[in-house]
Amino acid sequence: MDDRIVQEYRRVLEFCQRHQDHLPHYLLEQSVEFEKGLWRDYLPLLKAIPIPLAGRTVIDFGCKYGHLLPLLIGLGAQMAIGIDAEEEYTEAGRFVFETLYPNVRLLRSEAGYIPLQPDSVDIVILNEVVSHINPGFLETVWLEVSRILRVNGILFLSDGNNIAHPYAQQALPDLYEKWEKGPEGARTDRDQVIRPFVIRRAEIVRKRHPELTDAQVDDLARNTSGLFGDFLERTIDRYVQTGELIRRPYRRGISPTNPSPSGAVMERGLHPVYLELALAEYGLEAHQTLPEISWERADPMGRMKDFCRWARRHLRNLMTPGWQRASNPGFQILAIKRR
Repeated sequence: MDDRIVQEYRRVLEFCQRHQDHLPHYLLEQSVEFEKGLWRDYLPLLKAIPIPLAGRTVIDFGCKYGHLLPLLIGLGAQMAIGIDAEEEYTEAGRFVFETLYPNVRLLRSEAGYIPLQPDSVDIVILNEVVSHINPGFLETVWLEVSRILRVNGILFLSDGNNIAHPYAQQALPDLYEKWEKGPEGARTDRDQVIRPFVIRRAEIVRKRHPELTDAQVDDLARNTSGLFGDFLERTIDRYVQTGELIRRPYRRGISPTNPSPSGAVMERGLHPVYLELALAEYGLEAHQTLPEISWERADPMGRMKDFCRWARRHLRNLMTPGWQRASNPGFQILAIKRR
């Protein structure tokens, strides 16, 4: 299997190199990384899904350009569908992956809606995506996922922003502030700020109303935090026409919002219990899963350590029910459609 998948990602890279003048540079960079073996990092994640991919229709929700799709096909998926909210991703990805694979599709989700028929999908994967979905769209996503999944179909969530864990509680507010306010190039605990959202809003203001002074542009940009898409543009236009502005300055600790039409948010912290309860409302029976303890180590000391971890976990289960919610900085949630 490995050799076949290696060949597939080599084929993707060669296609992108032939057409690089018409493709985003980041798509080419990702193609290089996947050809080098980045796809292997996703295998443990896919193994956590309790049904085989073979012969199934599988969705990668939040697929960006779609680089996971060849792996899904390589693991036997009958149809692999990538969905993203950003049109720039789906357009470029469609050119590459739909050209190379007849059983691959890339679709755009607008405001959380999914353009697929009911009961048409077996598995939906959201990997490092749920923390970027605008809160106003999230309930729509769950409604749509429940609609398109077949009965007993699987939703699998994985994300690194478990707000029940002390690390996320401490680290995320600084990350939020840097992505909202900058400066450009600022480093967070996990990435680098390319373009702070306040600067992106200022660029939108200047483009729509070049007659405004720098002070007016700055005031508008700093007091439209959280607004995006058409509503942001209407708010800007209303200010220019009437001088009225409902001030919405950034508040520390709130996940900042990209002003693009997708309204994507930056690394929003989520609590596993909140997600389980939200999914249950739509007939998705959900529970948080924990990484399995490996018993494969051959050395006696390693096996003893594994036993001690197992014993501590079960003792804590007895003494403090629910402690697992905060046991890892990230979380994995498995949901099954029951109705």
